[in-house]
Amino acid sequence: MFFGAEFSESFLYSLLTIVALAMAFFVALPAHEFAHAFAAKREGDYTAVAHRRYTLAFLPHFDWKGFLFLLIFRFGWAKPVPIDERNFKRGKKSKFLVSIAGVLANFILGAFFLFVICLVLKINPNFFVDNAYGYLLYQFLNVSVYLNFTFVIFNILPIYPFDGYKIAECFCSYDSKFLAFTKQYAILLYILLAFSTIYYYYYTYTAGLMITGLTKLYSLILGL
Repeated sequence: MFFGAEFSESFLYSLLTIVALAMAFFVALPAHEFAHAFAAKREGDYTAVAHRRYTLAFLPHFDWKGFLFLLIFRFGWAKPVPIDERNFKRGKKSKFLVSIAGVLANFILGAFFLFVICLVLKINPNFFVDNAYGYLLYQFLNVSVYLNFTFVIFNILPIYPFDGYKIAECFCSYDSKFLAFTKQYAILLYILLAFSTIYYYYYTYTAGLMITGLTKLYSLILGL
């Protein structure tokens, strides 16, 4: 049995999409964890350095469970960078900066990749069309935008042990009932996010808001 050119082309573009997804993941995940390690080092904690997690390499930060959750439920996580808050120079201020560093890194990356898409479309509107290299670049940029914003949207939730929980700890009292609840029922909250439409609408609205707002801003800057 012989496969025609249509099948070969379809297979090629499917393969390119998978490659683009892998490339985007290899960038977004280590950037998030390295940002935590970088901020922690600046605030006086060298624990991540001692555990060889002060790196942009992918494998030291990779977590299989978090990756599978990302593929299935559109939210996931990496292996947390080890941090010892006792080494922080400025207490809660240091904790806040370290906790929000990963979210900021992913937001900046997502915004940057979206800007590159807008810039390429400004320079050559047909660059991404009917071109394998252009298709691969577009898929990488597009997936990178959504993947980085996914990390932002998910990690900002105040559920233990994610960044949003640690950020909330900086502003709540040590005996906060809200934080105690989200920590005690974290597993249940994960299940609700995974199998309910709440997270879908939250993600869709938040991602749409960021992408639409940034696209309009870039349109003004680039004169699109």
